[in-house]
Amino acid sequence: MSTPPPEHPDHDDATAIIEEACTLLQGWYKGDLRFDENIVPCRFVRTDEGRLVAPVMVAALHTADTVLMIPDEHAPVLELLLSMSPFEESGPDGRWADRWRIYHGEEEDINWAFFDIDMGRMSGIVIDGDALLRANPLAEEEPALCRTINELGQDALQRICHSRIEQDVERPLVVGIDPDGMDVRATFDVLRIPFSISIDSPEDIVDTVQQWAG
Repeated sequence: MSTPPPEHPDHDDATAIIEEACTLLQGWYKGDLRFDENIVPCRFVRTDEGRLVAPVMVAALHTADTVLMIPDEHAPVLELLLSMSPFEESGPDGRWADRWRIYHGEEEDINWAFFDIDMGRMSGIVIDGDALLRANPLAEEEPALCRTINELGQDALQRICHSRIEQDVERPLVVGIDPDGMDVRATFDVLRIPFSISIDSPEDIVDTVQQWAG
C-alpha cells in the first residue's frame, strides 16, 4: 500500500496560524536563543518597525545558525530563524538599548543586536519572516500614552492586571502600547494585556483603560 501524501493546511488555516504567531510574538518578551552548541535565555523588545532587539553574547554574533524559541526550548510554540545585526549603544540606534532597559532592567551582556527574522515555524507551518514583522502605528503617541495611563496610579493598574489577566502585580508600570494591547512591567517579568479589539485611536485606548480601572 502506498503511503498517503502529507496533509497540507489550506489557505485559511495557514493565515490563521500566521496571525496566531504574530499575536504570540507581540505577547512574549523572552525565549531561549540557540546558537552553535549554546542555549541561553534571551529577553528582547520590538522596535517601532517590529524588529527584535536584545543584548547577546559576543559568540552569538558570529554564527550563521541562530534560532529563537518562544516561550522556551522545552516546548517551543514558535521558532524563529534569525540574522543578527550588531549596533553600538553610543550610535543612533542606542535608543533601542534604552527601550530594552525600560522593559527588563539592566542587561548582563553588552553586545547589542537587531534580530531580523528570516523565517518562522509554528504548528508545522513555515512562515516568511516579513509576515511576522508588525510595525506599531502608535509609535509616536506611545510615550505620551504610557504616561497618561501610568498617571491613573498603581492601585488602578493593579486592579486592571487582576481583572484582565488575573495577575497580582506589586508595582505595575505600563512600558509599551500598540493597537492590540499594552505591556506592563512587573517585578520579574513583562505582562501583556490585550485589547478585545484592535484600537487605532489613542483617545479610545485611554477611554478603554479608564473603563477597566473603574
